[in-house]
Amino acid sequence: MSPQFKSLLTRTISGAVFVALVVGSFFLPVYMQFILFTLFAVLAVYEYVTIVGTAGVKAHKLSSVLITVLMILGAYFVESVEISWLVAYVCMNLVLTIELFRKEGHPFDNIVHTLMPVFWIAVPFTLAGVANVLLENKETVLALFILIWCSDTFAYCGGSLFGKHKMFERISPKKTWEGFAIGGLFTAGAAAGLSFVPYFSNALLYEASTTTNVLAWVFFGLIVFVMGTLGDLIESMFKRSYGVKDSGNIMPGHGGMLDRFDSFLFAMPFCMIYWVLITFIY
Repeated sequence: MSPQFKSLLTRTISGAVFVALVVGSFFLPVYMQFILFTLFAVLAVYEYVTIVGTAGVKAHKLSSVLITVLMILGAYFVESVEISWLVAYVCMNLVLTIELFRKEGHPFDNIVHTLMPVFWIAVPFTLAGVANVLLENKETVLALFILIWCSDTFAYCGGSLFGKHKMFERISPKKTWEGFAIGGLFTAGAAAGLSFVPYFSNALLYEASTTTNVLAWVFFGLIVFVMGTLGDLIESMFKRSYGVKDSGNIMPGHGGMLDRFDSFLFAMPFCMIYWVLITFIY
């Protein structure tokens, strides 16, 4: 077995396991998805604080992880929402207080990089829980993941076949405008296709006309694609700032959790806003 084939096989298997875990979590008891998404978020947060630590930043790893767990807990279990989010907020304030006694250089750098992963990583996973449990619309979140995977695939294939003009060469040398255009077009088409799948058809608009529903899904797909691409680029910018190729190595051939969820982290809040707005307007 050649090294190239072995690498491809490893990447394919780990990717398939990842997709199976994410998709499967939407059809299991809600506490299973809570455990899985909390694990994903905690690993991503840990990767973040580890990366900034290479530059001498001494973030509060335990605080970042604790706040993340508390926020996601409040989203998935309604009975604990007030207390868990209140404790998370108190912990955020304690971070500032603790820094008074640490006697470390650049205290506000430490504070910022303790709380930054909470907003970048914990909040989107919390919103996924809110959509899944509080708003009872897990179909939209699952569709978000599916469209992100579609956009990654279509943009990669389009760029590989037709890519000539670089988008952000200093950040991501492989991304091209041709790949971006093809990825956006096919992701919008995939989103339109989801509007005809019974499981997803009423996830955005309930009992809407076919045309209206398809258009709502097309716009949803474009939001996922554009924001997901920006999330990918932003995470690449973050890694380049610290001289890191991958955020971790927990997934063979795919890097770390932050690498796997970069598009989701940026797209989730915008998709949530879109869904709430069109639900309210319609």
